[in-house]
Amino acid sequence: MRRPSQSRYSQVGFTLVELMIVVVVVAILAAIALPGYQNFIKKSRAKTAGADLISLSAAVENDFQRKLKYSTEENVTQFTTWQATQGDFFDYSYTKPASGTQIYTLKATGKGSMNTCDLTLKNDNTRTITGDCGSLTSW
Repeated sequence: MRRPSQSRYSQVGFTLVELMIVVVVVAILAAIALPGYQNFIKKSRAKTAGADLISLSAAVENDFQRKLKYSTEENVTQFTTWQATQGDFFDYSYTKPASGTQIYTLKATGKGSMNTCDLTLKNDNTRTITGDCGSLTSW
């Protein structure tokens, strides 16, 4: 009895069509997931910048307790007890109180990939957020 003929070359691996289908599926999944991931990263960086502003506010208030007045120098480096954790993505600034007031302003201005995100904190705890901070609407 004769056996059915078997090809000397049996199929091993994937065909080009199967490989292209896998590539298309992976590309579609990446196209869906990547914008969400980038938005998550932006939002995370903005929240951390907000925490930096609160930490800077504590340093400013500590300085006030030692001197019994707010600093008139508008440079965050004067507050040596404070260190920014998001310095690669935000520039931080301190605006001294206007004459006759006790309200200072702290601001985190985005740079690089965060250049459209700005956070502001005043010492009366007024918090504002402007620009694209990864769907973050308040902090």
